[in-house]
Amino acid sequence: MTSDCKIWNKEQFVIDVIKEGMVTDGVICIALNAEGPCCKETHIDAVLSDIASTFDISADRFVINTANQIRSSRYKEIRWINDILTGAHQKIKSYIPVKSTLKKTFGIFIGRSNWQRLGIASYIWNTQKDNSVMTFHYDPRVEYHRSNVGLEELLCKYPDGLGDVFPFLGVLPLTHDTVSYPILWSDNAYDLDALYDDIFCEIVCETYFSGRTFFISEKTYRCIVNKRPFIVQGPKWFLKNLRKLGFKTFSKWWDEGYDEDHSDSRFETLTHHVDWIGSQNEQTISNWYQEMQSTLEHNYNTLRNLTNEQILDTEFYYE
Repeated sequence: MTSDCKIWNKEQFVIDVIKEGMVTDGVICIALNAEGPCCKETHIDAVLSDIASTFDISADRFVINTANQIRSSRYKEIRWINDILTGAHQKIKSYIPVKSTLKKTFGIFIGRSNWQRLGIASYIWNTQKDNSVMTFHYDPRVEYHRSNVGLEELLCKYPDGLGDVFPFLGVLPLTHDTVSYPILWSDNAYDLDALYDDIFCEIVCETYFSGRTFFISEKTYRCIVNKRPFIVQGPKWFLKNLRKLGFKTFSKWWDEGYDEDHSDSRFETLTHHVDWIGSQNEQTISNWYQEMQSTLEHNYNTLRNLTNEQILDTEFYYE
């Protein structure tokens, strides 16, 4: 299992690859658990290179089975699609989205933490708390959560942001009584309907945001199913690649130049977006929401008709 720049079970991963390489002569399949990290950023390529040289295993035997739709490895890749899109289609069949009351400008819903999610969520909490619906399933009493909150990375990259983080950590976990935890894409990822009732715009924190990756998770699909506009904390050109699939984004209403930013600089850009959108009066937000209805409906229908084959057949953009 991986997160943005990390192999969670690295030791076991190394053992399994070595064992397969030593006891068989065939292909060594690296299955990324239906997820789509950048193999360079997660150091998968570096680990495989070390194994190949140390144990005299031919690198040609490595095949990476990935849901990342952009090539990111020096080794052979087989691209495929997991069941996230199927889950979105099932939700569309069983659920009728409702228009927002617009009582809150922002929604942000976080399961597992990382430095970007911690930084953005804590910024919203400290500047837009009364104007937001938030969940953040980090419990300081749980060792797994403490080990993976992302505080050290945030300290290294944006030390000035820690003034927002510590007050925020003190109120966690932020959960909702209609949501079952943990939230898993294969189980209950689309069962957050009540959280969307009052919000105008969602800050979507995608699973992967570093390096060469395009992997649409339930986080983006869930927002589209609920017919809400979105700002995405994700990899460079995520919005551009969404548009290649036929979706529309929201440059008519706010600057989407952040899509050109790499992951580290995107964090700061998004805080500026939070400030600017959060400063708009109720009438402006209401006008925008009405103007967006055709775009939201278009995205909903595009998702409803999207196929795995369409995703696999699309040549996505990366510099």
